[in-house]
Amino acid sequence: MDENTELLKQLGERIQGGKQMIEGLKLLEHVEGVDKFARKINQEIRFLKKVQSTGNVKKDHLQSTNLIHLSALVDRLHASKNPVSVIKPFKFEQSRLEVDIVDNNGSTWVKVIARNARALTLISLGNGEYGQKSVLHQAAAYLKCAALHPHMYKIPEVIFHFAYGIETPLAIRLKHLGVLVEGENISCSEVPSLDNSFLMDHTQQLDFSALDMYDSDCENDQGELKEVAMLDPINSVHTNEIEEIRILNLDVSTLLAYVTNMVNGHTHFKYREPLLTMQAEWERSRPVKPILDQIFQGKTLIVCRTAYDNFTNIIRVIGGPNESRRSKEFMRKVTIVPDDPCDRIMKALPLGGRIKDRSRLVFATGENMKSITVSANEGFVRAARMQGIECSVFLHEPRSLSEMKEINAQRLNLS
Repeated sequence: MDENTELLKQLGERIQGGKQMIEGLKLLEHVEGVDKFARKINQEIRFLKKVQSTGNVKKDHLQSTNLIHLSALVDRLHASKNPVSVIKPFKFEQSRLEVDIVDNNGSTWVKVIARNARALTLISLGNGEYGQKSVLHQAAAYLKCAALHPHMYKIPEVIFHFAYGIETPLAIRLKHLGVLVEGENISCSEVPSLDNSFLMDHTQQLDFSALDMYDSDCENDQGELKEVAMLDPINSVHTNEIEEIRILNLDVSTLLAYVTNMVNGHTHFKYREPLLTMQAEWERSRPVKPILDQIFQGKTLIVCRTAYDNFTNIIRVIGGPNESRRSKEFMRKVTIVPDDPCDRIMKALPLGGRIKDRSRLVFATGENMKSITVSANEGFVRAARMQGIECSVFLHEPRSLSEMKEINAQRLNLS
């Protein structure tokens, strides 16, 4: 077998491996960014197929293909415990930093490195190509960026996963910086010491205690009619994580959802308003109140002054007598706190579109109280995320006030 035939065979194996990667990703469709990840793999496959069609394959085609790194990323993604995102961009220093895998429901950032261990060491010694960043520089960037994007008010831990191992001296430097290292530790012959001045300079820059812990936003967004409420992909807080934080900050949309007739035994109506009819259908199949009761149990419930004033005004104007009574009973269990906006939220999210002032105040207050905000305002959370702001939020489906609308509604026979 001549060299070109062998290279063509290896190329075919690479292409087939890429297809298998895409098939494997179907098991992880719930992870944010998997579609984009699959497109990256497809792009590499298409390029290799073009090379294959020419019949003229070079070693460079096999060695330089990004499928090597993507394959390592797929393997690490499958090994992740509770991945929520892949190739996730975060705002960082007038630009953005892409995190390979956001794992453990958001509390861990993973970078995958699929390079020769010796080459990594040499690059860290300054022997790489011009402008090439070493893993030490990448580690410093990851750590600084993670400090700017806390999850549940804690800085995400940073893991560097070395698919082809890492030489021990470099692994030690990374651990000193604060990075957790995964991969085979490879002993090596003596090498010149890595740049300790770099290590000290960047360690001093990572004064996490001096960095502000901040978060995000929200607002009542019940006017948009949707066939299905799909909240899980953007819900940054999972039910088991709520146990870690004892304070829940309630948005106006949550207060309305809790007291409306619709979630308190009155789902058997077809309303004149299509939105209410659809919410009633959702409520019959996916009741909201049991979910809220479960997460409220044993927690301190707070409402900021702006949210309280808006809620009571809505109840006064369009609430029915039973909804008014329930609101007064429920508010006895809730502590009203002053609005406490933090600078980051107010500056990072300019008003416009789904970003409303009340939303910013509600989430900013929750941020400063180190709480989880409970809300149905999916539109605001998505808008904030698009601007690089992650909310510590538990999202639920919206439910509007319905008692006064029952007068003109058609009662359904659901027996």
